Amino acid sequence: VVGQSVNMARMLVNTPPSEKPPAVLAEVVRKAASGHGVAVEVWDAAKIREERFGGLLAVAAGSDEPPSFVTLEYSNGGDEAPVLAIVGKGVTFDSGGLSLKPSASMEDMKSDMTGAAVAAAAILAAARLRLPVNVRGYLAFTENMTGGRAMKLGDVLTMRNGKTVEVLNTDAEGRLILADALADAAEADPDRILDLATLTGACMVGLGTKIAGLFSNDDDFADEVAAAAGAAGERTWPLPLDDDFKDALKSGVADMKNVGGKWGGAITAAKFLEEFVAGVPWVHLDIAGPSWSDNENSTRDAGGTGCFVRTLAAYLEKSAGA
Repeated sequence: VVGQSVNMARMLVNTPPSEKPPAVLAEVVRKAASGHGVAVEVWDAAKIREERFGGLLAVAAGSDEPPSFVTLEYSNGGDEAPVLAIVGKGVTFDSGGLSLKPSASMEDMKSDMTGAAVAAAAILAAARLRLPVNVRGYLAFTENMTGGRAMKLGDVLTMRNGKTVEVLNTDAEGRLILADALADAAEADPDRILDLATLTGACMVGLGTKIAGLFSNDDDFADEVAAAAGAAGERTWPLPLDDDFKDALKSGVADMKNVGGKWGGAITAAKFLEEFVAGVPWVHLDIAGPSWSDNENSTRDAGGTGCFVRTLAAYLEKSAGA
């Protein structure tokens, strides 16, 4: 079951971007969850606007394809069992927006929805294994394109939780859609939140292509996720979340900017996300490196890797006492 779930995530990542616009990918997830005891809700652009997802709407504005927001709920742990919320970044193609990526940097950007694919696949694995756990998924799907309505540098966005963000780089879009999703997840008062995102090139500079950066506001939760990754044969490395990194996000016109300075880019991205979890114990996995393999080797084909489906399955099995 876990292997099939890994392959599901890989299949979604490897699908060409023209074949998985947000609404299509949301429907694929809905169909995959049917018959497995997972409740699924899909929001269209009108509902997303009604729910005040300013970040997701701004990122989607440059595309002809409307965004989608998918929630999954698997409740098999009973009223007393803790609830884990899993949030996934689902940018189905990332051009960088007006802060346009170089052409070579776009070649694997069909993989920028790996976090959402992994979140969905892991929840379906838990359901198919009938684990006695409670888990919710929050998947934000959009393209990041350069159309005439694309968000501009200097725009100020109002996010789901009311905080305002000055956009100074449209290629730092993942944190904008995650901010709305994290805020929505936190409002449901889960016991823990975990997000996965192909978030920063800076994390790849620091850790290479096979190790995910692990950030957390809760040491015990971080240790448990790291242990699950180790048991699954996947690799994480803890990175700091010191408060002085917030200084790089200060804005003169909004509560914060969406980018910091030149240094510590993966950390300032995580500090940005921390502003939207409302103090709930939280782990952020920056999976930009291990989400994609340029070359085949003895253990994997080239392309999407389905990384951290196994880790999440191991974590949920441990939570269930399996």
